[in-house]
Amino acid sequence: MRKRNRKHVSERKIMSSRFGIVTIVFFVLLALIGVRLIWIIAFDGSKYSKAVLAQSETSSNSLTSKRGDIIDRNNVQLATSTKVYNLILDPRVILTNEERYLEPTVTAVEQCFGIAADELRAKIAENPNSSYITLTKGLTYAEVEGFLGMKEKDTKINGVWLEESYKRNYTYGTLASSVIGFTEGGNGAYGLEYMYNDELTGDDGMEYSYVNSNNVLETVRKDAEDGNTIKTTLDYNIQAIVEKHIAAFQEGISPLTVSCIIQDPNTGEILAMADSKNFDPNNPRDLSFSYSPEQIAAMSDQDTTNALSEIWKNFCVTQSYEPGSTFKPFTLATALEENRVSKSDTFHCDGHQVFFEGSPWERTIWCYERSGHGDMDLMGTISNSCNVSLAAIAGRVGVDLFCKYQRKFGFGQYTDIDLPNEMSCEGLLYNESNMTDLDLACNGFGQNFNLTMIQMSTAFCSLVNGGYLYRPYTVKGIYNSDGELLKSFDRVLVAQTVSPQTCDYLKDCMRLVVTEGSGVLADVPGYKIAGKTGTAQKGDKTEDVYLISFIGFAPFDNPQVVCYVTMDEPVIGDQSGYAAKCFSMIMTEVLSYMNITPDNLQ
Repeated sequence: MRKRNRKHVSERKIMSSRFGIVTIVFFVLLALIGVRLIWIIAFDGSKYSKAVLAQSETSSNSLTSKRGDIIDRNNVQLATSTKVYNLILDPRVILTNEERYLEPTVTAVEQCFGIAADELRAKIAENPNSSYITLTKGLTYAEVEGFLGMKEKDTKINGVWLEESYKRNYTYGTLASSVIGFTEGGNGAYGLEYMYNDELTGDDGMEYSYVNSNNVLETVRKDAEDGNTIKTTLDYNIQAIVEKHIAAFQEGISPLTVSCIIQDPNTGEILAMADSKNFDPNNPRDLSFSYSPEQIAAMSDQDTTNALSEIWKNFCVTQSYEPGSTFKPFTLATALEENRVSKSDTFHCDGHQVFFEGSPWERTIWCYERSGHGDMDLMGTISNSCNVSLAAIAGRVGVDLFCKYQRKFGFGQYTDIDLPNEMSCEGLLYNESNMTDLDLACNGFGQNFNLTMIQMSTAFCSLVNGGYLYRPYTVKGIYNSDGELLKSFDRVLVAQTVSPQTCDYLKDCMRLVVTEGSGVLADVPGYKIAGKTGTAQKGDKTEDVYLISFIGFAPFDNPQVVCYVTMDEPVIGDQSGYAAKCFSMIMTEVLSYMNITPDNLQ
């Protein structure tokens, strides 16, 4: 019995001893942990605080910049960007406290934006880890104002926010669409929008968070910088006048295209430029301005692509054609400048001229007056628009000088106008090595070579402004978002084409075209109008398919406006008088609008 008691006492002592050891170890470990915590707080606290903060969720938001405006020469707004809002759903935020946020939020969105609550609940359930789901885009302030008010009053509306953005708006729809162009994806896709994209595009800002050296989470904001404003040479009112009249003639005589350029001959500035293949840059893929619903429905994808490409083209700079008789003043100018003709010379026209007579290559060129004009003085060659006499004058000039002056006037070369896709027509003119006498004769009256409207208009300006060829341009200045002028553009002299004396004589010749010749329909009451008609037979010259035109200027003694009208394949045939009539109707309004004093016609 005693032995058993002694045994129990011994076991209790052992257990007590072991408990004591465990207790001591526990407190030693606890002390070590405490020491370590003190050490971390004292010496490594900064490092661990940064680590914790670095793992915290922080926001990083892009601040969208506004694309710069496009305005006319009188500060009329042609294109601008207006603020819109995109409605963004953040399921992750909503699900942080689903019981509190879900129903108030989906109810508010349904009431304000008409998005069904069930649809929202499904999106949230299907995307629990998403922070960015676009519900709708392009909302105006009026459309979001009510939601903003509800959200401000009710803190339970959470996980839905409005992202600011901008929408490009073209104030006057189709007006000057082929010049202004349009944007896609926020970048310029055509016209001035494309050519000046770098200037118009702003720099987006950013709002983000970071941990500073004091272990504080800070928010930094870099504001967006808006794009620059482009001030064009266009005049809204002149552009509107031009487009009104070309639309009327397009409807009345159904040509493929009616086009017009109005240019300041003393600077090269484009005051208006348009063709009848309009589109709305607010919706540039809408073909309804040029095609019927039945035509659009029948189009294949490739047909649609081709049709869009066609309506986006700017005929005035991208299309080439034979100029016809509007080129005759240039042939005469060359001959006068090089003393190959004199003002006292006379010419005879019996209606035709034969080249390579008796050979397999025999060819006859005809005057439009098949019976001939008979004898005429030098000025009469232009007022009568005589092919035979202009062929003879070109023959006196010779191949070398003729080609030299074509280049001098800028034909077959880029004008370097600040618009995209300009055609140079290089390769569509003869040169010294391949021009025959027949080619020279035909070129002399404007056939068998191609040019563009902007080349013709720009070169013609030099015939009426004293002989100065200026580079055509459509932008006057670039301004920042505060209205400060950053860059201005002025006239650029490219060449001296002919002398002032030659210009004065040519102006007299072209005045006779309007008073006595084929351009009588171009007359504008109260003004001494001068210019030249053109009728160019297209294709292989065997069918009655024509491009008709008229180019002229006013006032006579101090030209301030050059107007060039073309009509491609009008159904009425080769009557260039229609182009002259369109010119008259446009200039009647333009000269009045510009307050240009009428001429003394006595």
